[in-house]
Amino acid sequence: MANTRKHDQAIRTAQAKLKGVQARETWALPARDQAAMARHVAVAFGKALKLKDAPRAEKAIETIWANAAQTLQAEISATEAEKARVIAEAAKAKAERKSKGWW
Repeated sequence: MANTRKHDQAIRTAQAKLKGVQARETWALPARDQAAMARHVAVAFGKALKLKDAPRAEKAIETIWANAAQTLQAEISATEAEKARVIAEAAKAKAERKSKGWW
């Protein structure tokens, strides 16, 4: 049987982060995105104090969330594909061993 624990753990971690991103929790973002988020929130907050809109900051915040979700989904898909490849290789190797048999 193929050892897929490493892949399973990576998938679980990415899925947890994806749930965090979908719930708009900043811990799930990479540090660079957390810093950018803080800047944009500060701009939006400063503008709100002056009773003005901050459409660029709001759009940038939404873009950060969307990009993070897309990146995590791609990471999950890639890891699942790699896990499937490992399982297929293990099955192929097992089939080859069995086909040689003792005849």
